Amino acid sequence: MMTYDIFGDLFDLRNIVDKFFEETPSRLRRREYPFVRIYEGNDNLEVHAVMPGVDSKDLSINLVDNSLLIEGEKKEDYTDHPYIRKERLFGNIKKSVKLPYRVDTNKINASLTNGILTVRLSRSEDTKPKKIQIN
Repeated sequence: MMTYDIFGDLFDLRNIVDKFFEETPSRLRRREYPFVRIYEGNDNLEVHAVMPGVDSKDLSINLVDNSLLIEGEKKEDYTDHPYIRKERLFGNIKKSVKLPYRVDTNKINASLTNGILTVRLSRSEDTKPKKIQIN
């Protein structure tokens, strides 16, 4: 007589789901990375992007039209050790952040500290409001 093992089926299902998420390319899964915050004040913008484990030499930041384009690579950090569990994603990073106005290309500053990328931008003079004198 054969007995039914429900726990065996549950573990099989878990393995199928784990395998799907391991083998499905990250571009097919919804992923908004890096996570960003944008602060505005006094004709300045400050963009903060969360980038733990990313080295500044692996990043490229470009201003394209009215968007800030952040590209890079998050390299795997456990290449010689097998994973027991892996929840961090590795690979290419690409994020475009639409800016609310044109910025001065000569006043852009970027830094990466403790896994936080900070990009400071200043509003372009030609986009600032101008008071018009009435004659």
